[in-house]
Amino acid sequence: MELNTAVNLPADTSINEFAAEISDEIMTNYEKPLLKRITEHEFPYSSHGERLEIFNLALKHARGESADVMDIIHYERRKSLIEEQTRNYLKENNFIIIDGFVNFRLEEYKNELKNLCLDAAEELYALREYDEFMNMLRFFVSVQAPKEPLVHLIKTEGMIRIHNKRLKDITKVYCENSLFDEEGFSQEDIILSALITIAPRKIIIHDSQDKERIYNTISNVFSQVEFIE
Repeated sequence: MELNTAVNLPADTSINEFAAEISDEIMTNYEKPLLKRITEHEFPYSSHGERLEIFNLALKHARGESADVMDIIHYERRKSLIEEQTRNYLKENNFIIIDGFVNFRLEEYKNELKNLCLDAAEELYALREYDEFMNMLRFFVSVQAPKEPLVHLIKTEGMIRIHNKRLKDITKVYCENSLFDEEGFSQEDIILSALITIAPRKIIIHDSQDKERIYNTISNVFSQVEFIE
């Protein structure tokens, strides 16, 4: 389908069918350059590398290549916006010049792409802050002398408990000295804080790796983490 010349509504095609075809053409051919242009416009003071990261992440979400289920919802919304505008246009015209239509008629659709870029930037900044926080925790652990060289994490009645190398429960001892007050923080926050205070050289987790989100954080902070079931 030609993008910069007039395309007539086929005689044997309904407006709804033609609008769906137009939306597919636009999303296939225009989203990448539009995201590129929006990124350049919205983040003029960011470095080229940062803008490229934002663009690539926004494009990944636009193409539904991430694990975020919201990508599908946003994709369908963009497609619906294009189809609605196309149907409205074709009610008064029997042809469409896609290039001009995108440039002058699809502001709401382009705002959706703009939001995609802004969300991608926030996501990247949050990931960067998380990485910096993890690096700080790793350093904090590395410079401490371990209070317990080895600890076991064992879930008891749905609660994660800390045990020493002799399998004695030491949770209360170290959680009472947690960096976090119990009020306003989750049990996982307090356990992590206690582990940082203990600074063990090895942690054995008696659970499967994919059962608790905190296990990923522990694996990122401590160099020797072993899972056994």
